[in-house]
Amino acid sequence: MKVMVTGGTGYIGRILVPELAKKGYNVLALDRDFLTYDDVKKEYEDMGVKILKDDIRYFDPIEMRGIDSVVDLAALSNDPSGDLDPIKTWDINYIGRVRVARLAKKLNAKRYIVASSCSIYGFREDIANETSEPNPLTAYAEANKAVEKDNLAIAGDGFAPMALRFATAFGFSKRLRLDIAINAMVYHAVKTGKLRLMRDGEQFRPFIHVKDMAAAIIAGLESESEVVSGQIFNAGSNELNVKLKDVAEKVKTSVKGTEIEWYGDPDRRSYRVDFQKINNSLKFKPKYNIDYGIDEMKREFKSPEFQFKDEMITLSVYKKLIEAKFVLSKHGYLNPPLGL
Repeated sequence: MKVMVTGGTGYIGRILVPELAKKGYNVLALDRDFLTYDDVKKEYEDMGVKILKDDIRYFDPIEMRGIDSVVDLAALSNDPSGDLDPIKTWDINYIGRVRVARLAKKLNAKRYIVASSCSIYGFREDIANETSEPNPLTAYAEANKAVEKDNLAIAGDGFAPMALRFATAFGFSKRLRLDIAINAMVYHAVKTGKLRLMRDGEQFRPFIHVKDMAAAIIAGLESESEVVSGQIFNAGSNELNVKLKDVAEKVKTSVKGTEIEWYGDPDRRSYRVDFQKINNSLKFKPKYNIDYGIDEMKREFKSPEFQFKDEMITLSVYKKLIEAKFVLSKHGYLNPPLGL
């Protein structure tokens, strides 16, 4: 099977693409990431992976000919980055991914998986499942809601689109992110002895290790079309619905001498999520817990080879792109073409 992975050199992509290659998939990894492209090109080519340096809004549709399945990971990837420039967020996270899905169907792909987020639930007192009404509180979450609706609506005629609403990611990837809760907590605890936490820490989050995110995507690729077509699946574990203050206490226990440093106002995003549907329908259950992730990250950050890079903070990267007026690709489109 030939699989196209957009965002293929990103945080999830650096885990998913090698796993797909190991399983014998023929992989095309598309990414516009100018920060890591040269670092991964040889690694991917040695695996037999083709890498395409381009943008989902502008790449030549001919690149998708012969693709059987598409995994659409490319997006501005968290709430703060999405709110920094909401217009760009909608341009990439909605228009770009709508374009990819429609090209996939027109070019006879059979499966399309879009990476969405449980942040779509926003704030709620009850436990959300896939039938719960979304309550998006940010541009990032709003765009996810819209792209789910419009891309799942084109199911049919042999085309099976699905959405994975991922819990909050954590864990090590070669394209590391330090702007997500657990990774950031462990990094600051190891490097400064202080763990910054938005008060009052009572907010709930569901979590999922990045390795389990890749496993959920593969489960989606390998499930029967009638099981996934037009469907939304929360991707995570019921056991990993945790208050942030409890995660902070785990980090504090693991990294001796750590102090919690409170800041800001209470976070208005708080939600717990039910994951039974993906467990039952796709036979998927995460393998990695929070303690595993904390130990993994602690080892990495204590290693003498570890070096902090600005690209590990997504918001910093996007600020630089905006300051540089990084709006148009080499193709020069003012508005992305949605068709062929």
